[in-house]
Amino acid sequence: MNDRIKNTVAYGGGLICLLLLMSALLPADLCARAGGGGGGGGGGGGILGIVLYPFILIYIGILHFKIYRKNKEAAALIEKAAGADSGWRMESLKQRIEECFFKVQEAWTERNQDLAKDYMSQRLYQKHREETNRMIRDGEKNILKNVELLGAKIVEAIDYTDNSKDLFWVYIRGSMIDYTVTEPEGTVIDGNPDENGKFGELWKFTREDGRWGLDEIDSDVSLEDLDGFRSRSED
Repeated sequence: MNDRIKNTVAYGGGLICLLLLMSALLPADLCARAGGGGGGGGGGGGILGIVLYPFILIYIGILHFKIYRKNKEAAALIEKAAGADSGWRMESLKQRIEECFFKVQEAWTERNQDLAKDYMSQRLYQKHREETNRMIRDGEKNILKNVELLGAKIVEAIDYTDNSKDLFWVYIRGSMIDYTVTEPEGTVIDGNPDENGKFGELWKFTREDGRWGLDEIDSDVSLEDLDGFRSRSED
């Protein structure tokens, strides 16, 4: 193996290790809980955190720049699609996203998915129902308090000729107190009742029976996710 190949391999391996370490040390607003719950945990720190902090800031900057670019592309597609299909009106989408965000959190903490049934696809409704029923059986309750929606940017929109196939992805930023207790004791087994943490998630909306509903939550927001998004019209 010549020196150039050795250097390339070494550089690639080092970059992969750096990205893995950065992922472990990313601040809470990039590491969110799935399904509206999941209790927060602290990130890495110490000397390693200090050394990598500038790289983490660069990573975050690139991530948010991509979100900005993808949002502009999606907005252009939505504006065009709305001319022929009122279901794509931006103000209506924003209102739907906001209503859905709070309903999903309410349904999760109340362990009653019927509260958010009209805001989710049938697939996600059944999934969340199974998860909350499991929590009831196990005597666990995920408490969500001080829920706030800090921002919502659509990062991909796909407008199909068949409206039932339409979808969009939105980058959600929120904050809440998020912890889990046992019942009836009330013992905290995950999260912190005194910590109000920020988080970011990607939410996928699909169209069922003419209405937009949440179909998927991706709590692991990455550059790879954003690179794969491309707003477009499809047959």
